[in-house]
Amino acid sequence: MGCLVGRTVALLVSLALAITAAAQVKNLPRVAWVVSTSAEGGRHLVDAMRAGLADEGLIDGRDVVLDVRYAAGRLERYPELFADLMRQPAQVLAAAGYPGISAARDASGGRIPVAAYFCGNEVKAMVESFARPGGNISGVSCLSTELAVKRVQLLKETLPRLQRIGFLYDPRTPKERELAEVRDVARSLGLGVVTATASSPEALGDAMASLSRDGAEALLISEDAFTFGNRAAIVGLAAQHRMLNIAAFREFADAGGVLAYGASNAERIRQQARYAAKMIRGAKPADLPIDQPMRFEFVINQKSAQALGVTIPKELLLRADDVIR
Repeated sequence: MGCLVGRTVALLVSLALAITAAAQVKNLPRVAWVVSTSAEGGRHLVDAMRAGLADEGLIDGRDVVLDVRYAAGRLERYPELFADLMRQPAQVLAAAGYPGISAARDASGGRIPVAAYFCGNEVKAMVESFARPGGNISGVSCLSTELAVKRVQLLKETLPRLQRIGFLYDPRTPKERELAEVRDVARSLGLGVVTATASSPEALGDAMASLSRDGAEALLISEDAFTFGNRAAIVGLAAQHRMLNIAAFREFADAGGVLAYGASNAERIRQQARYAAKMIRGAKPADLPIDQPMRFEFVINQKSAQALGVTIPKELLLRADDVIR
């Protein structure tokens, strides 16, 4: 009898503790975030977001709740995923890329701060300025437009006889300035540029086939949430069409792409998390200048280059921050 009473008491204590813990979690400030990629492909990004919150003294599950959904490369799902997240109160919304930030802005109704990760021309399309964003959105940028010029130069350095490059991008994201600068630098290097767009995974095959038919020997992958969320498929198609390729983030090289040059995605998201923490503590997005990267990484996947029959020049290998062999 005594053992039964003891087990009952222990069970009731455990149940009370569980209820108390659940109540405490329910009362914690909540960051609602939609990631463009899959859960597997975004695991390191979630780790980076948690690390950035911890930098500001906010531990996930103790001081804050990080609630994540995954678009798995289908950015048309952003509105429904944010609608799902908004079923519970959120103190901050987090998103990346034009479709994601737009969906977060709409879901917020202008009332909830949005910690954003901008690429390309998205900053000027969505806020008043880098220094004074205005409204309820601020965050970090990755300077893709400026770095796209450098990526074209790296393609030419890798293949000195290169004649024509293909530029793949998501038409839902503002790309006019980036495309203009790509064409300008390509012209200065004696290169032609052909373009193709895709906004769904199913459209990628036709887009890459179009670039190949138009004579593209190398591929410049635009820096946006759609291409990042579908990076494995894109670099796989580039390999099928025997195209040297370059992207913004090392994740493309990790997935089998050849070259990557740009800001560290994990570092940018860690900084985005710091912005979310500041907003939780009452900072107004309108008064938070948008952060720009100061450090960039150059990654070469030599194994993928060899599979294409491309020999990476020794001087590029020496300049690389990392070489995947």
